[in-house]
Amino acid sequence: MEQTSDEIEIKGVREMNHSDFLEKDIPMATVHYKICKLCLLRARKALKQGNLELAEKRMEDFQRSLDELKKLKQRKQQYDRMKEFVEALKSQGINVENIARIG
Repeated sequence: MEQTSDEIEIKGVREMNHSDFLEKDIPMATVHYKICKLCLLRARKALKQGNLELAEKRMEDFQRSLDELKKLKQRKQQYDRMKEFVEALKSQGINVENIARIG
């Protein structure tokens, strides 16, 4: 019986850290995270069966979803840096709302 993506558990793979992503990106990050886990499982199965082509395709799928996860994580990191920058400006008494209107 094949496992669903919700049932996949791979040793050494921790659960997704939601704080790595913007709140609005969590649903998409969750999808890509589950795809990554599923692809690893299917690549391993194909490899055990000697089906190297299928294993390679699953690893390509894995890499695509991993790349998307990286992009989503980078977006959160950029947001956090911008938020820190705004807070630093505010702590220096700079009215960032006025800057936003002028820009």
